[in-house]
Amino acid sequence: MARKTSRKTLIKKLDTLVSKYIRERDQKCVQCGKMDSLTNGHVFSRRHYATRWDISSKGNCHCQCWGCNYKHSYDNYEYYKWYVDTFGSKRFEELRGEYKQAKKFTNVHLEELYEEINTKYKEL
Repeated sequence: MARKTSRKTLIKKLDTLVSKYIRERDQKCVQCGKMDSLTNGHVFSRRHYATRWDISSKGNCHCQCWGCNYKHSYDNYEYYKWYVDTFGSKRFEELRGEYKQAKKFTNVHLEELYEEINTKYKEL
């Protein structure tokens, strides 16, 4: 009998897939335009699951180079400014509201989300 996949493993798989998806979708740092050392940047911290895997075009995840992502970890202003300039302050506040909502995912929901994002990734 196959063992159930642990929650920790599901989250790691989802994080890896979302990072690959975002880097493939955007293909360059949204802030500075660099095309190397790309990462998945989160406008709002990924510690909150409500927006951790938000890959929508106006969502929480966007491609950043390592330098811009690192800078964002101690100075949010430039990334926030980019987001507001690109999508507007109303959308920024909506995303902030989504981020602040408590959201719990069951393992089944994590698996479903993985399959949904994996399908989108294959369509890129």
